[in-house]
Amino acid sequence: MKAGVWLILIALLSFATADCVAQSTAPYRGTWTVTLENDVFTGSDSNYTNGLGVTWVSNAIDTYEERSFIRRWGEFWSFLPFVGNPGYRTYVSWSLAQEMYTPDDITVANPPLDDQPYAGVLYLDSVVYARKERWTHAWQLRVGVVGPSSRAESTQRWVHQVVGSDKPMGWDTQLPNEFVFNVGYMGTYLLAQGNLGRSAQWRVAPVASAALGNYFTGAGLGLYGEIGWNLVAAAGGTALRQGFNAASTVGAGPVDRWSVSLSGGVMGYGVVRYLPLDGTMFKDSRTVDSKPFVGVATIGIAVRYRGFVGFLGRTYFTKTFDTERQPQVDFGTLSLSWYY
Repeated sequence: MKAGVWLILIALLSFATADCVAQSTAPYRGTWTVTLENDVFTGSDSNYTNGLGVTWVSNAIDTYEERSFIRRWGEFWSFLPFVGNPGYRTYVSWSLAQEMYTPDDITVANPPLDDQPYAGVLYLDSVVYARKERWTHAWQLRVGVVGPSSRAESTQRWVHQVVGSDKPMGWDTQLPNEFVFNVGYMGTYLLAQGNLGRSAQWRVAPVASAALGNYFTGAGLGLYGEIGWNLVAAAGGTALRQGFNAASTVGAGPVDRWSVSLSGGVMGYGVVRYLPLDGTMFKDSRTVDSKPFVGVATIGIAVRYRGFVGFLGRTYFTKTFDTERQPQVDFGTLSLSWYY
């Protein structure tokens, strides 16, 4: 599989010929992104085992009519820092996503109490972006539900039946129903950028984040880098995003030539609370103590042509709790976006 990915990369690079940043070919109304995250890409089936999300990202809100819902929604959040400030343009997005978490052995009806609890989360993310030349600020509101109402059990059972995988037996022990509410912030600063030869570019951006709520409470610092051909002026920190917010499409429209980039990032999180491990806040549930510090690393490749964007990546976590069975937690990401 790895050889196939590199063959595709080499073929795509043959189309990258211009020596300038790819330019937008036409105005657009918005962007749809479908994202699949699954550990089947990495040969495991535990901890964070699957995520599926659909995201819509707007163009800058000043491109919409004054009375449109999109523009009024973005302007409503102008009390947030940087949103609506001089020099900044505002973008909005919504994501509907389902996540599922399982212990190491899904064939056991009563998993060990010191392993990852079964958990399903269904949520809606609303994100407001404030962007200017070097800065991107993203404010996130998450509402949803954890527990049987997330329908994660039926999703996993159906998928495993279709692909012939082991039947998950322990969903009766999953976290109970509880409302999810979280707010968060992520800021990215384009620290440096430059050219490599006649056609390649690179850029580096520090990333900072903080969140508060019963899904995740904590803060993080990291560094994101990207190198490629005909890079677009998208929001940085794509590989270190929180949730399915499709940041790579914010502020970057369709392009008139092939754009290929390799990205990577590292981030350290200080964790106060993480719902899939620490359990529900207002009801008794299974729980393991999340580690107070977690490291994350991501690598990926993005390909753009006209109104389409494809991204393939892999994310690695350090241990998230002491009694974790897997020596390394990782998952793959595949996302497809299209502008209209």
